Amino acid sequence: MADETKEVICKSRLSRHLQLLQLADSALPIGGLAHSFGLESMIEDRFMGVEDLFPYLENLLSESLLLEAVYCRTAHCLSTGECVALEDLNSRLSALRCAREAREASLALGKRFLKLVASLDPSPRIQQAAVFGEIHFSIAFGYACGVLTFQADETVAAFLHQNVAASISAAQRLLALGQMQSSRIGWDLKPAIGEAVNRSAALDIESVSAFSHLPELASMRHPFLSTRLFIS
Repeated sequence: MADETKEVICKSRLSRHLQLLQLADSALPIGGLAHSFGLESMIEDRFMGVEDLFPYLENLLSESLLLEAVYCRTAHCLSTGECVALEDLNSRLSALRCAREAREASLALGKRFLKLVASLDPSPRIQQAAVFGEIHFSIAFGYACGVLTFQADETVAAFLHQNVAASISAAQRLLALGQMQSSRIGWDLKPAIGEAVNRSAALDIESVSAFSHLPELASMRHPFLSTRLFIS
């Protein structure tokens, strides 16, 4: 009987791991692949080349993505309560997203993400959050994964991994970046993702800050490009 119980638990853990992998897929049908968050502008203005992509993403993981990770973790902690508690958190993050395009993209992705999760899971708290209105993606991801009882560290890691993968995918469509090289960049960024996860656990929304002027300015310039492949 004990062996049967262990097998059931093992299958349950595997199933939940697969669920998180699905939610962390950069190709999740919420429109994430339509956004570059300023990367397109930086490449157009020749501020970004293939050789710059790894250090750029590594830097993001220590600045703006670390900020997002803290908000993701905080939302995860709030998942045991009513989603109305997310309102202040959402307003705070909006105030820190200076570029309108990037801010609106994050809000749109978060809203679509919760709507998708609500279609997959009947949890009343997720159903309530799905009609919350505009909500930043990092907050939506952290809250939903908290309701689904995924651990905080694995939730933040999955969120960061998705963002990095989406940026690499955007770069592949904008630069002469092959599949092998893009895979290497993603692989080599895993320690930086782990470091960001660990750092996010030691910070809170009162103490975290980020200085990411290049992607912010690039997002502001994006609407004025003569041709655009991405929304942001």
